[in-house]
Amino acid sequence: MLIKELLPSVRLHGRTVYDEEKNALFINWSCTGFSIGVRGTYLKVKTVAESDQIPGLPGMPVPPPDWPCIGLVKNDELIYRHECHDEEELVLWQAEEKEECELRIVKVSENARGKLGIIEIETDGEFYEADKSVKKTIEFVGDSITCGFGNEAPNNAFEFKTSEENGWITYGALAARELGYEWSMVCESGIAAIKPEHPFMPMHAMEDIYEYTDELYDRKNERPLKKWDFVKNHNDIVVLNLGTNDATPIRFYKELDEIEPMGEWFQKRFKEFVKQVRKANGPDTFICCTLGSIDYYLYHHIIDAVKELKEEGDEKLCCFAYLPINMMTEGYGAAGHPSAKTHARMAKELAYFIKKYVPGA
Repeated sequence: MLIKELLPSVRLHGRTVYDEEKNALFINWSCTGFSIGVRGTYLKVKTVAESDQIPGLPGMPVPPPDWPCIGLVKNDELIYRHECHDEEELVLWQAEEKEECELRIVKVSENARGKLGIIEIETDGEFYEADKSVKKTIEFVGDSITCGFGNEAPNNAFEFKTSEENGWITYGALAARELGYEWSMVCESGIAAIKPEHPFMPMHAMEDIYEYTDELYDRKNERPLKKWDFVKNHNDIVVLNLGTNDATPIRFYKELDEIEPMGEWFQKRFKEFVKQVRKANGPDTFICCTLGSIDYYLYHHIIDAVKELKEEGDEKLCCFAYLPINMMTEGYGAAGHPSAKTHARMAKELAYFIKKYVPGA
């Protein structure tokens, strides 16, 4: 059955895009996808995958293209994962006897490293409408840490593989499930919160893409950018984990007397970005400005920006810093990123903080 025919029965998770030309529902952001009820013995899907090519570092060979990874979740457990290439037909779930259950199809790798579309889904029984009961919703906005960059890679592996990036066990996904929230993720490896004052290389900025459904997909396909409907998709909480990559241009800048003004530039622009998030989500959403667990250089500027906003009347704001990576007990994921162990610990920290300090959580 074409996915388009089933859209009224599914529960969408996150910022998805239905592409009329490709007859596919694209689930590109980490942990985006949909839930559907199934009465049968299997669930089969037809997918279309598009790779992304990340530039290599200066003097290094160009890395191979990245392909997206699909996952199947049953009872909150990721029970199937596969790296998709071009068009494929995949059996995501199979049972010995007929079952009635709700299944969740998700993308477990990040948006910037491969796009994934669902064209058809099939079972030997029938589909029924997924649970669409209203839940509190939390949105995680961040960089490679939020994506789960290499969180299942061997300790500090240099090479990145989408097959070793698992969005389902990131700190955000784990914290949301512990809190009992529905959640979505808008995150990209290497992205900064704002455009730097003195860029040393091209960098994506969240301030440029946050308002759109999927800026990465639209630009890749040379299409007009589509605004995301924040009213229809209300967030009770937004967790920002940005600022790690904003420190990189400062770190590489040679004039020491310019470093503090660059920090002040970040503070001013970060404040405007938080205003943008507030305007998009409305006055009732609680915004948590967090940082960690890799670099904390700009955290004091984040604190000051939030303090200024609260003094100007926005009380539904807070700051929070995760504990740094403990390399002795947690190790590293790929390229010095948080491992699955670090993500699990960060999730506990964040859930505890939200329960204690966010009103109504």
